[in-house]
Amino acid sequence: MKQQMTKYIFKFSSYIIVFLILYSFQDSKFVLVKSIPKTSSSFTTDNLGNVYLVSGNVVEKYSPEGEFLKSYSDNNLGTISLVDANNSMKVLVFYEPFQQMTILDNMLAPSADPIQFEPMGYNQISLICSSHSNGTWIYDKQNSELIRFDQSFQITNQTGNITQQLLMEINPDFLMEQNNKVFLNDSTKGIFVFDIYGTYNKTIPIKGLRHFQISNDLIIYFKDGKLNSYNMKTLEEGKISFPESQAIDARTEKEKLYLLKQKSLDIYNVKK
Repeated sequence: MKQQMTKYIFKFSSYIIVFLILYSFQDSKFVLVKSIPKTSSSFTTDNLGNVYLVSGNVVEKYSPEGEFLKSYSDNNLGTISLVDANNSMKVLVFYEPFQQMTILDNMLAPSADPIQFEPMGYNQISLICSSHSNGTWIYDKQNSELIRFDQSFQITNQTGNITQQLLMEINPDFLMEQNNKVFLNDSTKGIFVFDIYGTYNKTIPIKGLRHFQISNDLIIYFKDGKLNSYNMKTLEEGKISFPESQAIDARTEKEKLYLLKQKSLDIYNVKK
């Protein structure tokens, strides 16, 4: 009984935090912390509020206050396809043309030799993301399948052919695991949701997304110049206006708003 009550209080508190952040956004109380003058192709954040800017073959890490911390690049592997910083202690950098992935620690130092997928029998990996217990998910485009590896890169779970299960062709462009669920996005079809064992659960009918964040039951995503929210339980939707109209991407972490523009990354504190 006590454990159930503690779990309920924790979950309720988490909802309150998310509500306060969204309420503050709606109230438009933004304070610019730092504008980082960079031209970046993409960016992401980790759960501590650190920022990762990606440009060509370089990823740069900044503190939540916009202070430059570290950078990483590998000239031998070319342009970075994607960076997954969901686990701040294990940042994944994927190079799709070379079918290789580098694992970085929190100082952006490689923790091992690059993972080469082709010798493992995979030559059409298009997406990767971190998983619980230091695992990794990949999407094998050739077989239309999600595959999970443990930290020793031994297979633990497989979905089987997703196209055959859904009876439709899919072209996923984003993958993440959060809250014991795996989210596979197809911008033209929606978000396919699986459990952590790879069993298909449902499709969320939000289209046109490139990526998104998950906070409790909320999907938070940038679309049409606004930060939007979708509650997976209540199906309620919300839109959040920005202090700037020139943003090409946006994220939020720990009562901060991050806006990517053509020539800068702007970090705002969100005041209640």
